[in-house]
Amino acid sequence: MQSIEDIFRVDEPFVFTIFGASGDLAKLKIFPAIFALAEQKRFKKNYAIIGYARSKKTTEEFRAIFEQSVKKAYKKELNTYQEEVLSDLLKNVYYVSGQYDQLSDFQSYRKTIEDLKFQKPTEISYFSVPPSVFAPIVENLAGIRNENEMRLVLEKPFGTDEGSARELFHFIARFFDEEHIYLLDHYLGKKAVRSILPLRHVNRILNLMLKGREIANIQISAFEDFGVEDRIGYFDQSGTIKDMIQSHLLQILALVTMSIPIEKNAKNIQNEKSAILSALHFEPKKSNISLGQYDNYCSDHEACKLSKTETFVALKFFINRESWFQVPIFMRTGKNLHEKHTFLVIELKKFPFQKESDQPNRVIIELFPNEKIHIKLLDEDGVTSQNEEITTSDSLACTGDYCLPPHSLLFLDVIRGDKKHFVSFNEILASWNFVDKIVNFNVTEKIPVETYEVNSKGPASQNTITGKDGFKWYDLH
Repeated sequence: MQSIEDIFRVDEPFVFTIFGASGDLAKLKIFPAIFALAEQKRFKKNYAIIGYARSKKTTEEFRAIFEQSVKKAYKKELNTYQEEVLSDLLKNVYYVSGQYDQLSDFQSYRKTIEDLKFQKPTEISYFSVPPSVFAPIVENLAGIRNENEMRLVLEKPFGTDEGSARELFHFIARFFDEEHIYLLDHYLGKKAVRSILPLRHVNRILNLMLKGREIANIQISAFEDFGVEDRIGYFDQSGTIKDMIQSHLLQILALVTMSIPIEKNAKNIQNEKSAILSALHFEPKKSNISLGQYDNYCSDHEACKLSKTETFVALKFFINRESWFQVPIFMRTGKNLHEKHTFLVIELKKFPFQKESDQPNRVIIELFPNEKIHIKLLDEDGVTSQNEEITTSDSLACTGDYCLPPHSLLFLDVIRGDKKHFVSFNEILASWNFVDKIVNFNVTEKIPVETYEVNSKGPASQNTITGKDGFKWYDLH
């Protein structure tokens, strides 16, 4: 009988290469994510982690950086077992210094893989680089391709608008089939997000409740209690709409509203999400959008003194499908707000005979800081005959010895060839099509950007978006 460790292990040999291995993303997220997999004994012997970057350094120097990043991420001393795991992992870590646009450097990289003498390893390339260098890496990887299977892992941003995303797709398609491309959105590695489809599919009560005909509105709120900080260069060119709405929050909405295929394979799930994203409709009215910027956004950055880039946005829009006809979607997200909190609120319709003051029933999925599902129902006090709210909550957080952080889970999916929790290019294009219309409307109509105080709840104008339909933003405390 197989042990639990054997069931969860990766059997086939693989090479996981991090392009841009000297960057901050690799140090903050990627190295610790790989260590988390090694800590759980997910890897057998025939694997290698290769860092590729332009910086001149040796493998030993890179191993020291890898080790330091892991220890920094754990914020406390590793125990004896973890030290042993890290020591064993570092023996499988290598470094290649090279340019991204030089085929000869990639040929040296190919030689590094061949020297490992693995039998047909799966070659996984993670792009921890700016989108501007995606193209030469893709082309040079195609130039050194052999009989080994190659999988390319690209993390957002996927372009800056629909046109650039389409151009990226067509370029990559010249060299690789889409089945070998893994478009990674780290929100899809969160346990609570991965629970949305199973909750809808296997729980009959929830399945019946979470239908468009039963729902008054859907709200998605994503608050951050920090500013753009050292991302100012990137962020001032993108803004919150492109940074948060286009990817993370629209993916959550798609999972909540998509039709659930009987056979839940990657292609079917991606097709159903794409159908929702293609049906999103923003009515171009100023009353359907609120923009804000926190008050010291540019205080330390002379280059953006007159910037009107939004750090907060609230939207109202619809899904143009029969099953979701006239169900408003309210979405808001911002930086330097009063708390760090991400949650989804599904507000059910009230009966015609209910009082206007009665609270509606709600299903709430909390993503951060807690991973929980809350069901809030209305009851009547037996003494005073006053209505009161009762709440049933349970955790969606992973428990036990085999929990993994989001990037670790997604990397494990890539190694195993499972694309269910990745995004398709059709989804990317549909999301950009929707977002581009909003951005263009803002530019054309010169939507005012309201200043709000740091640590506040954001601009007051967000409340008019829900208020004109008789709703209120729900704050989960």
